[in-house]
Amino acid sequence: MIDSSLKNANILIVDDKEANIDILVGLLEMQGYSNIKTSTDSRLVVGLFKSFNPDLILLDLMMPHLTGYEVMEQLKAMVPSRTYLPILVLTADITAEARQRALAGGAKDFVAKPFDLIEVGLRIKNLLETRYLHQQLEKLNYTLDEKVKERTLELEKTNIELIVAKDKAEESDKLKTAFLNNISHEIRTPFSGILGFLSILQNDDLTASERAEYTSIIDQSAYRLMNTINDIVEISQIQTGQMKLTASETNIKRLAGDLFDKFKSDAERQGLEYTLNIDLPNDIACISTDSAKLNTILSILIGNAIKFTKAGSIEFGCNMVETHGPRNIGAGRASLQFYVKDTGIGIFENKQQSIFELFMQADVSNSRQFEGAGLGLSIAKAYVEMLGGKIWVESDPEDISEGKGSTFFFTLPYNNERLKKMGTNEDVSEVSGLKILIVEDDETSELFLRNAIKLFSKEILYARTGVKAVEGCRNNPDIDLILMDIKMPVMDGLEATRQIRQFNKEVIIIAQTAFGLTDDQKKAIAAGCNDYISKPIKKEQLLVLIQKYFL
Repeated sequence: MIDSSLKNANILIVDDKEANIDILVGLLEMQGYSNIKTSTDSRLVVGLFKSFNPDLILLDLMMPHLTGYEVMEQLKAMVPSRTYLPILVLTADITAEARQRALAGGAKDFVAKPFDLIEVGLRIKNLLETRYLHQQLEKLNYTLDEKVKERTLELEKTNIELIVAKDKAEESDKLKTAFLNNISHEIRTPFSGILGFLSILQNDDLTASERAEYTSIIDQSAYRLMNTINDIVEISQIQTGQMKLTASETNIKRLAGDLFDKFKSDAERQGLEYTLNIDLPNDIACISTDSAKLNTILSILIGNAIKFTKAGSIEFGCNMVETHGPRNIGAGRASLQFYVKDTGIGIFENKQQSIFELFMQADVSNSRQFEGAGLGLSIAKAYVEMLGGKIWVESDPEDISEGKGSTFFFTLPYNNERLKKMGTNEDVSEVSGLKILIVEDDETSELFLRNAIKLFSKEILYARTGVKAVEGCRNNPDIDLILMDIKMPVMDGLEATRQIRQFNKEVIIIAQTAFGLTDDQKKAIAAGCNDYISKPIKKEQLLVLIQKYFL
C-alpha cells in the first residue's frame, strides 16, 4: 500500500543543467514514478510549488538567478511548521560548510554530483516513505482531534442536560413545598381567626358592635376555610376521576346575569368598573351542559380578576365563534367563547401555560400579595376540558400602564342536545354508525370499551399490539375512530399512531393513558393523536370526548 502511494507522489526537479534533469527523470520513470515536473529556472519554483504541490523536491544548490539556499528560504515561509516537506539537495560541493548551510535552510538529505543512480533511488524512496508516514500521522492526529472535540461537545451537552434536569427537579420540589406551605397557610390562617375570635366572644364586656364585628370576621374566615377545603376536595376528585358531569338545560344569559350580580358588590367595593357583555341571540342562548361546572369556571375566573385588579375595569361575556374540526378541515363548527378581561397585574409569558397546572402559581414566594390556595385555575381547566372545550390566557404585564391586564378565554362546543342525557344511567347519543378500532392488550379494558361504545358503533375491530393496529387501519381505511392504548407489547401506541398518520391523516385517534401526566399527554398529541383520556376511563367522559369529534 505504501509503495503504490509512493509511485503517485508529486516530484519536482530543479536544476539548471538539462542533462542532469534528463538523467533523474529517466531514473524515476524506470522505477515507476509518473507525476514529475522539472524546471531549469529557480525563479519558477515558488509558482510550481503552489500549483503542483510537490511531495519531494530535488534541488540543485548552485544555480543562476536564485541559489538553492535562496529557494529554500522562500519555501520555508510557505510550508506550515508541522508539515514535513523533504528536499533532496543536488550538489557537487560536499564540504561540511555546504552541508550545514543546506540543513539549516531546510534540506533533508544530499546527493553528490556526479550521481550514483542506485543511491539516488534509495534516498528518494526513503524520503517519500517518511513523507507518507508523516501524512498518515497528521490524518490520525486530525481524526483524534475531531473525536476529542465531538466527545467534548457530547459531554458538555450531557452536562447541560443534567444541570437542566437538576434545576427542573429542584424547581418542582420548590413548587410543591411552596404549594404545601400555601395550603397549610390557607387552612391555618382562617382557622386561627375562627378559634381566636370565638374565644374573644366569650368575653362578657364586649359591646354589641364589637360582637357583630367579630362575628362577621368569624363568618369570613369560615367562608375562606370552606372555599379552600372545597378546592382541595374538587381537585382530588378530578385527579382520581371521580368527578361526574350532570347535564341540565342552561340559559347562558341567565347564568351570566346571576354571576354578574353575585360579584357586583365585590367589584364596586374595590372601585372597579364592572360590565357584562353577552352577544348571543335569544334562540341560541340555551344549551344543554353541566351548569354547575360552568358556573364554577366563570366564578373562578371572575373572582381571580377582582382579586388581582387594584384599579380599572373587569368585563366578562360570551359570543359565538366558528372553529374547525380535525376531520373536515375548513368545515366550521359553532362554539361558545367565554372571556373574562381585567386591567390587573398581568401574567408574564413564561407563566401563562404553567398557571393552569397543579402545584403551579404565578407567584409562589413567601411575600406574595394575594391569598388563595392556587387551585382555582387547575379546577377551571379540568372542568373546561371535561365539557369538551379549551382554556387559555392572553396577557402582557409590560403594558399594564395601558390598561391591558389579562384576558382569560375558554370555549365550549355549541350543541343544544350534546349533554342532554349526561348524568343519568342511560347513555343516549346522537352519534351512531361509527366504525371503531379498539387497540388494547388488556382483556378487561377491551371488554369495558366494547360495552361503552356499542350504542354508537356499527362495527368494532380489535388489535392487541401496535403492529396489528397499523395493519388493521391500513386494511380498513374507512375506520372513523381509534381508541389507542399507549402501553403495549411489540410496538407501543405512540409509534403505532406515528405510522398510521403516514397514510391516514383523517381518522380520529384518542389515546388511552394510565398516567395522565402533562408530559404523557403532550407526547400523545405530538405523535398524532387528536385527544387523550386518562385511565381509569369513565363511560360518561369517553362519551363526551367522542361527541366532541362526531357531533
